Amino acid sequence: MKSRVGVKRLIGYGSVLIAGMGIVIAATVSGEGRQDDVDAAIDTTRTLATAKPVPVARAVAEATVAPPSAAASSMTMPDAIRAIQNAATTKWTANGTQEPHAGETSPALPDGFSFDTAATPASAPRICTTAKRIICADKTTYVATAYINGAPQFSFPFRPGDGRGGSFATGDGHGRIDWKSRHHVSSLYGTPMPYAMFIAWDKDSRRGQVFHLSYDFQREGYDGFSHGCMGVGSEAVMQRMWETFKPGDKVYTYRS
Repeated sequence: MKSRVGVKRLIGYGSVLIAGMGIVIAATVSGEGRQDDVDAAIDTTRTLATAKPVPVARAVAEATVAPPSAAASSMTMPDAIRAIQNAATTKWTANGTQEPHAGETSPALPDGFSFDTAATPASAPRICTTAKRIICADKTTYVATAYINGAPQFSFPFRPGDGRGGSFATGDGHGRIDWKSRHHVSSLYGTPMPYAMFIAWDKDSRRGQVFHLSYDFQREGYDGFSHGCMGVGSEAVMQRMWETFKPGDKVYTYRS
């Protein structure tokens, strides 16, 4: 992605994993998923109102530019997003009982960010350009692209769960759409998950990770993360995904 992004607010950040919580988290995740069609999914921790929140003004990104003399405008969109996610990870590690975005009044998003669209990748793994129907999600650029018969149809930003630690990381590699739930609400967290498209990973037994419209993503931006789901901030995009893909269609996540 060649576009340049301005970053207006600078804070320190680091990339660290959540320590001391692995056993508890892993135990929680392993029991989640579809069991006798019970509505259970991995999503953000906060209990939300079922009504869609009123849009709020977009906040600037939180980031550190290295070296200090470098201009903030030299950061690419993925770099700016990654800086926000790293800052959120640091805050979560410092206090795992409090969401990183607590106290924020606007979503943390880089300048020029749009929930509705993203640049289509110049190249992609071979499976993306040879499969009949597939959603390819790049966890380096935070961009997912819908492909039909090898041709990209539309690309959009998403928010994964990796910042919360390995147990809540979004699955890697091959998977497929397992089942769909149009008006889904997580039975674990009480959070609405409209247009939920549940993913079955080939090498991960968890069945609670989902593509879905995320009101948390809309409100928090990247200053926060899910429990493994790939949140989409645009209802128009998620509706198009819902209409385009059906159970059995492929999903592939990777890092470019």
